Amino acid sequence: MTLLGKCFTALILILSVMFAALALVTTASHKNWRDVVLKGVNGQPGLKAQIESVNREKEQLRGEKERIQASLTREQVSRKTALAALQTQLDTLNETLEMSETQVTLLTSANIELAQSNETKSEGLERLGKENELLRSNVRQEQQARDELFTQTLKLTDDMNVLRGFKQRLEERNKQLMAQATRFEEVVAALGIDINEPLDGAPPERNGNILQIDRPSHLVLISIGSDEGLRAGHFLEVTRQGRYVGKLKVRTAEPDRSVAEILKDYSEGILQEGDRVDTTLD
Repeated sequence: MTLLGKCFTALILILSVMFAALALVTTASHKNWRDVVLKGVNGQPGLKAQIESVNREKEQLRGEKERIQASLTREQVSRKTALAALQTQLDTLNETLEMSETQVTLLTSANIELAQSNETKSEGLERLGKENELLRSNVRQEQQARDELFTQTLKLTDDMNVLRGFKQRLEERNKQLMAQATRFEEVVAALGIDINEPLDGAPPERNGNILQIDRPSHLVLISIGSDEGLRAGHFLEVTRQGRYVGKLKVRTAEPDRSVAEILKDYSEGILQEGDRVDTTLD
């Protein structure tokens, strides 16, 4: 075999190894979007699981609202029953008070009549005076009890008003949360936003290789595309054996490859096929 044949054989072997490595890199960097939706990536749940989680949380909030509503209804019924019982007690005490006041009036009249009567009835008058004092003491106690019941009634009324305000705030907050969730789903669906993409628009950390170079037009074909998260306008760094060579700007992105422009202002060497491209450099 001649020297030229040996050179061609070695070149064919090297190219075979390079193409096999490129095939392995392309296969390893491929992303299964069905798995992203159903299973998730990087330890994160899939989009379908996230939607189901939001729906479950919504159902839990609805159930919590219903439980709070039922508890509030029971509390209102209990408050109304307590108020009715207190009102009945108050009416009874008022009647007792009126009867006591009537008795006090009668006893006062009897006391005046006894004062004008014979001295022989002085002992009976003293006894009636003591009974009169006892009745007055009872009247004062009844008035104090009535005042305490009135104060308790006011406190219960205030508590009921606070509960009504709390209920109204819960209902308004629930409406706001439901409106926000609905609006979020509508905006995401309308704009086709991927919630897993970085918020600053930067490309994910990916790397590939230069497949072809069109030097007259300053364009290169690279081995990573939109499936790896590349979009038009993203910048790529070019290295060779760990040394910085230049910078690229993505023009168009296909699922498994992209076309990028060579930025001459950032070049520190001549780009070659097989050079490594990275979205970011450490």
